[in-house]
Amino acid sequence: MKTVGIIANTSKSGIGTAAAHVFEWTSLHDLTLIVDRSFGEFAPSGVTCLAETDLVDAADLIFAFGGDGTLLTAARRIAVAGRETPIIGVNMGSLGFLTQIAEDEFVDVLKRLSPDRLPISSRMMLSVEIAGKGEKVSALNDVVIAKGADSRMLFFEARVDGEIVTRYAADGLILSTSTGSTAHSLSAGGPVVAPNLKAMIATPICPHSLSMRSLVIPPSAVIEVEMLSCDEKTIVAADGHKAFRVSVGETVVIRRAVLDAHLVEIAERSYYEILRIKMRWAGGVRER
Repeated sequence: MKTVGIIANTSKSGIGTAAAHVFEWTSLHDLTLIVDRSFGEFAPSGVTCLAETDLVDAADLIFAFGGDGTLLTAARRIAVAGRETPIIGVNMGSLGFLTQIAEDEFVDVLKRLSPDRLPISSRMMLSVEIAGKGEKVSALNDVVIAKGADSRMLFFEARVDGEIVTRYAADGLILSTSTGSTAHSLSAGGPVVAPNLKAMIATPICPHSLSMRSLVIPPSAVIEVEMLSCDEKTIVAADGHKAFRVSVGETVVIRRAVLDAHLVEIAERSYYEILRIKMRWAGGVRER
């Protein structure tokens, strides 16, 4: 490892201080620090500012300062570059599922962090495209097919490896990874799936039939969603960002992406502790 990059949500307070700590850490380990140009005014003196594409190409490790959305942005940029650069997520607000390091823990975490021994968790990503159009977009959390705010219900057929699963009448469909199971999918009634489990979760949004439930699908599967009825406002979003518009007769194809995301997990809290905190689970848990 030679070069460390920073991608950040510059609207968050404390960004400059956090960057100064990273600069000290990189200097201690004889590493070069680079930052996104949008971060320039917060960068320590002497640090190189690059365009985001150049930064992702050059960095061997990326710090994502902000919230879960900042980390998702970093993961997508890395996927577009065809790389598997490790990401350290630092939450500059409340505790996050992905950015597990809280701002007040960051200095202590850096003291224990060795660039040669990074504890990395490999997270499956999704690839989505409109059949026959060629362009592909990656997502770490989820791919969502959704109707417009003032549009009628959608009708679509879902197939797994060419076999029909069912035809849905719903406001949309969420295809999430295990990492994204605690995001949009959960709010639509989907299950919580441990992030180290490789799987895809299909969760309908407000289905017309109460018998429609989430379906957990193997990571090797190819999911096809053929639009039987929709309008011009129907979109396909990847991690909350519009990827495509989709029309009647078109088929959305979702499969496991070629590359995984690599998250550095050095948080003080385990995944299950974060679940208890974020979900406000009670039940008389006895701490050891």
